[in-house]
Amino acid sequence: MTRLIKAFALAVSAMLLGLGFAAPASAQATRTWISGVGDDANPCSRTAPCKTWAGAISKTAGGGEIDCLDPGGFGSVTITKSITLDCGGGNGGQAGGILNSGVTGVIINDPNGATTPTLKVVLRNMNINGAGTTVGTYGVRFLSGKSLMLQNVNISNQGTGGAPAVSFEPSSASVGAKLVMSYVNISNTAPTDPTSGNAVQLQSVGGVAVTGLLDHVTITDSAFAVDAEEGATVTVSNSTLSNSYRGVHANATSAHGAVVNLVGVTIANNANFGIASVGTALVRMANTSLVNNVSGMKLAPTAAIQSFGNNLIGANGGNGGANPAPSPISLQ
Repeated sequence: MTRLIKAFALAVSAMLLGLGFAAPASAQATRTWISGVGDDANPCSRTAPCKTWAGAISKTAGGGEIDCLDPGGFGSVTITKSITLDCGGGNGGQAGGILNSGVTGVIINDPNGATTPTLKVVLRNMNINGAGTTVGTYGVRFLSGKSLMLQNVNISNQGTGGAPAVSFEPSSASVGAKLVMSYVNISNTAPTDPTSGNAVQLQSVGGVAVTGLLDHVTITDSAFAVDAEEGATVTVSNSTLSNSYRGVHANATSAHGAVVNLVGVTIANNANFGIASVGTALVRMANTSLVNNVSGMKLAPTAAIQSFGNNLIGANGGNGGANPAPSPISLQ
């Protein structure tokens, strides 16, 4: 009898131990890994990495992180959970990212986007390149959620069909959604029509209030480098917006429904207006250089451009580069 009891106890222990090991195997990991020589059938661990973002994201817990082990183009991805994608190859490295010829690179869409969106996404240390016979459409498209952060990201060769390289278009329930971009370079987003294919566009559904903060951002060869539509308040600092069709475009239908703050920005060599404030939009300028644009500023009768009197404005066509009056007086 004693032997029977011991055998039964050992069997139960083995069963429980087996169950204990089985649970973690089926659980999603907080951090997963991808590699150019990986396989999406793998568990996405460091020693057995997956091959694509899409393959790894299903095995990564919400709020977790996917890291690159080596250079590669790891495919387009649709994100429906809070997550960080980091492709850094060492100190300040650019190991790889996404090749999205003819398609969207990253789509961000909160499953609760119609009611109470909570999704927060970080894209860090990567290239999003749409190069190919047909260049990419959107580099990054944010449809709903709480926030999107881009850090040390290069985006190029986008704009097929007139799509913006970075489109921040939160749902009407995503009130207060935030776009934060730092050390981001965007180029070649108007491949066939210089007036179509914006670099960064903020346009929420229903014009609900959203914000953007762009710091150390360089944009070239786009339609509108920064486009703020109804509901958007955007602050651009320490950045360069050049060699595009238009540097800044602010457009609103309600009083100051779109606001762009420019602090320490160089707007130069654009083929149309350096700054356009249309509808009822407001643009504020401080320590900003507006030079060598075909036309300096476009100002609608009901819009406003305010200057703190410390800007460099000159050598623009059209308006001759006259300095706008100090805030709060607006150009009219």
